[in-house]
Amino acid sequence: MNCPICDAHKNETQIVYQNENWVLRKADQNLEGYLYMEHRNHVDSWFGLTLSEFENYGRALHKATEILKEYNPEKMYIVAIAERVPHLHVHLIPRYENQDKGLDHIAKATGPGFPKPM
Repeated sequence: MNCPICDAHKNETQIVYQNENWVLRKADQNLEGYLYMEHRNHVDSWFGLTLSEFENYGRALHKATEILKEYNPEKMYIVAIAERVPHLHVHLIPRYENQDKGLDHIAKATGPGFPKPM
């Protein structure tokens, strides 16, 4: 199986935190602080995760908020779709002052060529 997320986990320079079940990785988008939170194993659904995996999800999310605080965003959006890449992952998208809000920001942030905040 060829999974881009599983392959990305091999490049440890992009990983900023990991625990037993989850990896926090710098996103390959041009937006400071944008992170991916991905299951360490090739899992494609929330259904069937153990209580321990959900507890570790909370720990990883807490660590992500600590990391993102350093960038001083106004908001942090959390998006989980996993249609294009069927590997359980969450986009942690910071929104800065003077950027579009809500779905417009998410669409721009997850698309190609997102401009850096001013």
